[in-house]
Amino acid sequence: PRRREMIGIVDWRLARCEESGVVIRFNTLADADAVRAEKPDVVIVATGGLPHIDVLSAGNELVVSSWDILSGDVKPGRNVLLFDDAGDHPALQAAEVIAHSGARVEVMTPDRSFAPEVMAMNLVPYMRSLQKHDVTFTVTFRLESVQRDGDGLLAFVGSDYGGVRKERRIDQVVVNHGTRPLDELYFELKPQSSNQGAVDYPALIDGRPQALPAAGSGAFMLFRIGDAVSARNTHAAIYDALRLVKDL
Repeated sequence: PRRREMIGIVDWRLARCEESGVVIRFNTLADADAVRAEKPDVVIVATGGLPHIDVLSAGNELVVSSWDILSGDVKPGRNVLLFDDAGDHPALQAAEVIAHSGARVEVMTPDRSFAPEVMAMNLVPYMRSLQKHDVTFTVTFRLESVQRDGDGLLAFVGSDYGGVRKERRIDQVVVNHGTRPLDELYFELKPQSSNQGAVDYPALIDGRPQALPAAGSGAFMLFRIGDAVSARNTHAAIYDALRLVKDL
């Protein structure tokens, strides 16, 4: 609810596309065959990413992602350690959902400050809510591994600065570590593309068009943007698209 206005970014662009006669197909799994069947000149893969939680030396199968909590796919535990190695909104959003369920929450980050990607004005309402629910914030410590401990979990905590080993007994571990690109479609199409999926960066910087394939060659140019490249925020994804597409 705290970021519900963000959908306006999508709604406004959708309205502009409809005004311009753009054909939008919903509920369609665009695999490589479906893309090639369109005989496109340019393909832009904007498939986003999925949560990256395989970050521990052991026990990755025992943790859930911040997305799991936010989507409601996983019910919050009673005593929760949230390890935030991305420093963005999903960590604080998930912490808020968990805290409002009545659970005890500790937010841990290996950084020297928490939530560096959340700007000051956005941080204020989060902190008002989280502090009221007695959420603990722990900086400069890293979650290293998790193992089962009876009907709960045992988390092993270290530090990038070395010489420290701690344990936490909890019943749920939530990891917020950004996303991994959902890039299977891009790599499947890459060998058949005229540019091998590469961006002509000198042309991009100079504001010149990317070199299009010869007419009738049957080839297409292939690009990817946003989280399909690497984890990034909404503004970065928008600029990815703007810088590339305005000169096609």
